Amino acid sequence: MEPRVKYTDSARYKCLEYLKQHSVELYLVYCGQEICDCGHSYGPAERQEYLLHYVVSGKGEFQAGERKYQLKSQDAFLIFPDEVTYYQADSKEPWTYIWIAFNGSKALECIHYAGFSDEKRVNSFSCGDTLIQCVNELLAAHQLTYANDLLRQSGLMRFLAAVINEEQARSQSPVVNEYSQQVYVDHALDYMTHNYHKNIKVSDIADYIGINRSYLTKSFKKVLQISPQEYLQNFRMNKAAYLLKATSLPVNMIAGKVGYSDALVFSKVFKNNYGVSPKIYRDSSEKEVLFSSKKYE
Repeated sequence: MEPRVKYTDSARYKCLEYLKQHSVELYLVYCGQEICDCGHSYGPAERQEYLLHYVVSGKGEFQAGERKYQLKSQDAFLIFPDEVTYYQADSKEPWTYIWIAFNGSKALECIHYAGFSDEKRVNSFSCGDTLIQCVNELLAAHQLTYANDLLRQSGLMRFLAAVINEEQARSQSPVVNEYSQQVYVDHALDYMTHNYHKNIKVSDIADYIGINRSYLTKSFKKVLQISPQEYLQNFRMNKAAYLLKATSLPVNMIAGKVGYSDALVFSKVFKNNYGVSPKIYRDSSEKEVLFSSKKYE
Protein backbone atom coordinates (compact mmCIF):
# COMPACT_ATOMS: atom_id res chain seq x y z
CA MET A 1 0.00 0.00 0.00
CA GLU A 2 1.33 3.43 -0.98
CA PRO A 3 2.25 5.86 1.83
CA ARG A 4 -0.05 8.79 2.50
CA VAL A 5 0.23 12.23 4.00
CA LYS A 6 -2.17 13.08 6.80
CA TYR A 7 -5.57 13.20 5.11
CA THR A 8 -8.88 13.79 6.89
CA ASP A 9 -12.06 13.04 4.97
CA SER A 10 -15.40 13.49 6.72
CA ALA A 11 -18.78 14.83 5.69
CA ARG A 12 -18.13 18.35 7.00
CA TYR A 13 -14.34 18.59 7.15
CA LYS A 14 -11.64 17.62 4.65
CA CYS A 15 -7.97 18.43 5.06
CA LEU A 16 -4.64 17.50 3.52
CA GLU A 17 -1.60 18.17 5.73
CA TYR A 18 2.07 17.38 6.36
CA LEU A 19 3.14 17.76 2.77
CA LYS A 20 6.82 17.67 1.88
CA GLN A 21 8.49 20.73 0.42
CA HIS A 22 9.30 20.10 -3.25
CA SER A 23 10.19 23.63 -4.32
CA VAL A 24 11.97 26.58 -2.73
CA GLU A 25 10.07 29.09 -4.86
CA LEU A 26 6.45 28.14 -4.18
CA TYR A 27 5.01 25.06 -2.52
CA LEU A 28 1.80 23.80 -0.98
CA VAL A 29 1.84 23.21 2.78
CA TYR A 30 -1.77 22.11 3.38
CA CYS A 31 -5.30 22.73 2.16
CA GLY A 32 -8.86 21.88 3.08
CA GLN A 33 -12.54 22.71 3.26
CA GLU A 34 -15.08 22.85 6.07
CA ILE A 35 -18.81 23.32 6.63
CA CYS A 36 -18.66 25.13 9.95
CA ASP A 37 -21.12 24.89 12.81
CA CYS A 38 -22.76 28.02 14.21
CA GLY A 39 -20.19 30.05 16.13
CA HIS A 40 -17.31 27.70 15.28
CA SER A 41 -14.01 29.48 15.89
CA TYR A 42 -10.28 28.98 15.44
CA GLY A 43 -7.56 30.76 17.40
CA PRO A 44 -6.02 32.87 18.61
CA ALA A 45 -3.23 31.07 16.76
CA GLU A 46 -0.08 31.65 14.72
CA ARG A 47 0.85 30.14 11.37
CA GLN A 48 4.27 29.50 9.86
CA GLU A 49 3.08 29.96 6.28
CA TYR A 50 0.72 32.10 4.19
CA LEU A 51 -2.86 30.90 4.62
CA LEU A 52 -5.67 32.02 2.33
CA HIS A 53 -9.31 31.26 3.18
CA TYR A 54 -12.13 31.67 0.67
CA VAL A 55 -15.73 31.91 1.90
CA VAL A 56 -17.99 29.70 -0.22
CA SER A 57 -21.21 30.58 1.62
CA GLY A 58 -22.43 32.02 4.91
CA LYS A 59 -20.84 34.67 7.10
CA GLY A 60 -18.11 35.07 9.70
CA GLU A 61 -15.59 37.37 11.33
CA PHE A 62 -11.83 37.53 10.89
CA GLN A 63 -9.48 39.31 13.28
CA ALA A 64 -5.81 40.09 12.60
CA GLY A 65 -4.19 42.05 15.40
CA GLU A 66 -6.60 44.79 16.37
CA ARG A 67 -8.44 44.79 13.04
CA LYS A 68 -11.73 42.97 12.59
CA TYR A 69 -13.46 42.13 9.31
CA GLN A 70 -17.02 40.98 8.67
CA LEU A 71 -16.95 38.49 5.79
CA LYS A 72 -19.51 36.90 3.48
CA SER A 73 -19.68 34.65 0.43
CA GLN A 74 -16.92 35.32 -2.18
CA ASP A 75 -14.71 37.09 0.36
CA ALA A 76 -11.17 35.85 0.99
CA PHE A 77 -8.95 36.60 3.97
CA LEU A 78 -5.21 36.22 4.24
CA ILE A 79 -3.12 35.19 7.24
CA PHE A 80 0.56 36.09 7.22
CA PRO A 81 3.25 33.92 8.82
CA ASP A 82 3.97 34.47 12.50
CA GLU A 83 0.95 36.65 13.29
CA VAL A 84 -1.83 36.00 15.75
CA THR A 85 -5.28 35.71 14.16
CA TYR A 86 -8.75 34.63 15.15
CA TYR A 87 -11.81 33.81 13.06
CA GLN A 88 -15.31 32.70 13.88
CA ALA A 89 -18.39 31.55 11.96
CA ASP A 90 -21.60 33.57 12.26
CA SER A 91 -24.02 32.36 14.95
CA LYS A 92 -26.95 32.27 12.52
CA GLU A 93 -25.42 31.84 9.05
CA PRO A 94 -22.15 29.97 9.64
CA TRP A 95 -19.72 29.99 6.78
CA THR A 96 -18.42 27.21 4.64
CA TYR A 97 -14.90 27.90 3.44
CA ILE A 98 -11.92 26.41 1.68
CA TRP A 99 -8.30 27.16 2.51
CA ILE A 100 -4.90 26.80 0.98
CA ALA A 101 -1.58 27.30 2.78
CA PHE A 102 1.66 27.87 0.89
CA ASN A 103 5.14 29.27 1.24
CA GLY A 104 8.37 29.83 -0.68
CA SER A 105 10.47 32.68 -2.02
CA LYS A 106 7.73 33.76 -4.44
CA ALA A 107 4.82 33.49 -2.01
CA LEU A 108 4.80 37.17 -1.04
CA GLU A 109 5.00 38.19 -4.69
CA CYS A 110 1.90 36.11 -5.46
CA ILE A 111 0.10 37.68 -2.51
CA HIS A 112 0.90 41.12 -3.86
CA TYR A 113 -0.46 40.39 -7.32
CA ALA A 114 -3.63 38.92 -5.80
CA GLY A 115 -4.34 42.28 -4.17
CA PHE A 116 -3.34 41.51 -0.59
CA SER A 117 -0.92 43.35 1.67
CA ASP A 118 -0.25 44.09 5.34
CA GLU A 119 -2.89 46.80 5.12
CA LYS A 120 -5.34 44.93 2.89
CA ARG A 121 -6.14 41.56 4.40
CA VAL A 122 -9.49 40.90 2.72
CA ASN A 123 -10.39 40.73 -0.97
CA SER A 124 -13.34 39.42 -2.97
CA PHE A 125 -13.30 37.01 -5.92
CA SER A 126 -16.06 35.69 -8.16
CA CYS A 127 -13.97 32.74 -9.41
CA GLY A 128 -15.16 30.54 -6.57
CA ASP A 129 -16.02 27.55 -8.76
CA THR A 130 -12.45 27.42 -10.04
CA LEU A 131 -11.00 27.75 -6.53
CA ILE A 132 -13.24 25.00 -5.17
CA GLN A 133 -12.29 22.72 -8.06
CA CYS A 134 -8.59 23.33 -7.39
CA VAL A 135 -8.93 22.45 -3.70
CA ASN A 136 -11.00 19.34 -4.49
CA GLU A 137 -8.32 18.16 -6.90
CA LEU A 138 -5.61 18.84 -4.32
CA LEU A 139 -7.49 16.81 -1.72
CA ALA A 140 -7.94 13.98 -4.20
CA ALA A 141 -4.18 13.88 -4.84
CA HIS A 142 -3.33 12.82 -1.27
CA GLN A 143 -1.30 9.72 -2.02
CA LEU A 144 2.47 10.15 -1.95
CA THR A 145 3.31 9.52 -5.57
CA TYR A 146 5.46 11.52 -7.94
CA ALA A 147 2.45 12.18 -10.18
CA ASN A 148 0.46 13.52 -7.24
CA ASP A 149 3.35 15.78 -6.28
CA LEU A 150 3.02 17.36 -9.72
CA LEU A 151 -0.76 17.54 -9.45
CA ARG A 152 -0.55 19.32 -6.11
CA GLN A 153 1.99 21.79 -7.45
CA SER A 154 -0.12 22.54 -10.52
CA GLY A 155 -3.25 22.87 -8.38
CA LEU A 156 -1.59 25.48 -6.20
CA MET A 157 -0.45 27.39 -9.28
CA ARG A 158 -3.93 27.34 -10.83
CA PHE A 159 -5.53 28.50 -7.57
CA LEU A 160 -3.18 31.47 -7.29
CA ALA A 161 -3.38 32.25 -11.00
CA ALA A 162 -7.19 32.44 -10.77
CA VAL A 163 -7.20 35.05 -8.01
CA ILE A 164 -4.32 37.00 -9.59
CA ASN A 165 -6.05 37.11 -12.99
CA GLU A 166 -9.27 38.39 -11.44
CA GLU A 167 -7.47 41.03 -9.40
CA GLN A 168 -5.56 42.32 -12.42
CA ALA A 169 -8.70 42.38 -14.58
CA ARG A 170 -10.55 44.29 -11.86
CA SER A 171 -7.81 46.86 -11.36
CA GLN A 172 -7.33 47.16 -15.14
CA SER A 173 -3.62 47.46 -14.52
CA PRO A 174 -1.39 46.31 -17.39
CA VAL A 175 0.74 43.24 -16.76
CA VAL A 176 3.77 44.98 -18.22
CA ASN A 177 5.33 45.88 -14.90
CA GLU A 178 5.64 42.35 -13.55
CA TYR A 179 9.20 41.99 -14.83
CA SER A 180 11.99 44.41 -15.63
CA GLN A 181 12.18 45.77 -19.15
CA GLN A 182 15.46 43.91 -19.62
CA VAL A 183 13.62 40.60 -19.17
CA TYR A 184 11.13 41.45 -21.92
CA VAL A 185 13.91 42.55 -24.25
CA ASP A 186 15.84 39.34 -23.60
CA HIS A 187 12.77 37.25 -24.44
CA ALA A 188 12.23 39.29 -27.61
CA LEU A 189 15.84 38.86 -28.71
CA ASP A 190 15.61 35.13 -28.17
CA TYR A 191 12.39 34.97 -30.19
CA MET A 192 13.93 36.95 -33.05
CA THR A 193 17.04 34.75 -33.09
CA HIS A 194 14.94 31.63 -33.59
CA ASN A 195 12.27 33.09 -35.89
CA TYR A 196 13.89 35.86 -38.00
CA HIS A 197 13.62 33.63 -41.09
CA LYS A 198 9.83 33.63 -40.77
CA ASN A 199 7.48 36.42 -41.75
CA ILE A 200 7.25 37.76 -38.19
CA LYS A 201 6.35 41.29 -37.15
CA VAL A 202 6.90 43.24 -33.97
CA SER A 203 3.28 42.61 -32.98
CA ASP A 204 3.94 38.85 -33.21
CA ILE A 205 6.89 39.20 -30.85
CA ALA A 206 4.85 41.25 -28.37
CA ASP A 207 2.00 38.73 -28.48
CA TYR A 208 4.42 35.88 -27.86
CA ILE A 209 5.85 37.58 -24.78
CA GLY A 210 2.44 38.73 -23.53
CA ILE A 211 2.81 42.51 -23.61
CA ASN A 212 1.57 45.16 -26.01
CA ARG A 213 3.64 46.45 -28.92
CA SER A 214 4.04 49.97 -27.55
CA TYR A 215 5.55 48.70 -24.29
CA LEU A 216 7.90 46.38 -26.16
CA THR A 217 9.07 49.34 -28.27
CA LYS A 218 9.52 51.45 -25.14
CA SER A 219 11.56 48.68 -23.50
CA PHE A 220 13.82 48.26 -26.53
CA LYS A 221 14.53 51.98 -26.78
CA LYS A 222 15.38 52.15 -23.08
CA VAL A 223 17.59 49.05 -23.01
CA LEU A 224 19.14 49.04 -26.50
CA GLN A 225 18.46 52.60 -27.73
CA ILE A 226 16.81 51.16 -30.83
CA SER A 227 13.29 50.06 -31.74
CA PRO A 228 12.46 46.34 -32.08
CA GLN A 229 11.62 46.92 -35.75
CA GLU A 230 15.05 48.41 -36.41
CA TYR A 231 16.77 45.62 -34.45
CA LEU A 232 14.93 42.89 -36.36
CA GLN A 233 15.70 44.53 -39.67
CA ASN A 234 19.39 44.93 -38.82
CA PHE A 235 19.57 41.34 -37.58
CA ARG A 236 18.09 40.08 -40.85
CA MET A 237 20.40 42.23 -42.95
CA ASN A 238 23.46 40.97 -41.06
CA LYS A 239 22.37 37.40 -41.71
CA ALA A 240 21.78 38.24 -45.38
CA ALA A 241 25.20 39.87 -45.71
CA TYR A 242 26.83 36.75 -44.29
CA LEU A 243 24.94 34.50 -46.72
CA LEU A 244 25.91 36.73 -49.65
CA LYS A 245 29.58 36.42 -48.71
CA ALA A 246 29.65 32.78 -47.61
CA THR A 247 27.35 31.13 -50.15
CA SER A 248 26.44 31.24 -53.81
CA LEU A 249 22.68 31.13 -53.13
CA PRO A 250 20.63 33.39 -55.42
CA VAL A 251 19.40 36.66 -53.94
CA ASN A 252 15.73 35.63 -53.94
CA MET A 253 16.56 32.52 -51.90
CA ILE A 254 18.60 34.52 -49.40
CA ALA A 255 15.68 36.94 -49.10
CA GLY A 256 13.43 34.04 -48.12
CA LYS A 257 15.95 32.74 -45.60
CA VAL A 258 15.88 36.04 -43.70
CA GLY A 259 12.12 36.51 -43.65
CA TYR A 260 11.36 38.34 -46.90
CA SER A 261 8.94 36.78 -49.37
CA ASP A 262 9.50 39.61 -51.86
CA ALA A 263 13.05 39.78 -53.22
CA LEU A 264 12.54 43.36 -54.45
CA VAL A 265 11.56 44.56 -50.99
CA PHE A 266 14.53 42.70 -49.54
CA SER A 267 16.93 44.31 -52.04
CA LYS A 268 15.56 47.77 -51.24
CA VAL A 269 15.98 47.28 -47.49
CA PHE A 270 19.46 45.81 -47.97
CA LYS A 271 20.55 48.79 -50.05
CA ASN A 272 19.22 51.19 -47.41
CA ASN A 273 21.36 49.39 -44.83
CA TYR A 274 24.58 48.80 -46.80
CA GLY A 275 24.41 51.50 -49.46
CA VAL A 276 24.62 49.01 -52.35
CA SER A 277 22.42 46.27 -53.79
CA PRO A 278 22.86 42.64 -52.67
CA LYS A 279 24.49 41.77 -56.02
CA ILE A 280 27.03 44.60 -55.87
CA TYR A 281 27.72 43.76 -52.21
CA ARG A 282 28.45 40.15 -53.15
CA ASP A 283 30.64 41.14 -56.08
CA SER A 284 32.62 43.59 -53.98
CA SER A 285 33.04 40.97 -51.28
CA GLU A 286 34.40 38.49 -53.78
CA LYS A 287 36.94 41.02 -55.02
CA GLU A 288 38.04 41.74 -51.47
CA VAL A 289 38.52 38.03 -50.83
CA LEU A 290 40.53 37.55 -54.05
CA PHE A 291 42.69 40.57 -53.29
CA SER A 292 43.26 39.39 -49.75
CA SER A 293 44.24 35.87 -50.84
CA LYS A 294 46.72 37.14 -53.46
CA LYS A 295 48.32 39.49 -50.99
CA TYR A 296 49.38 36.61 -48.76
CA GLU A 297 50.39 34.06 -51.42
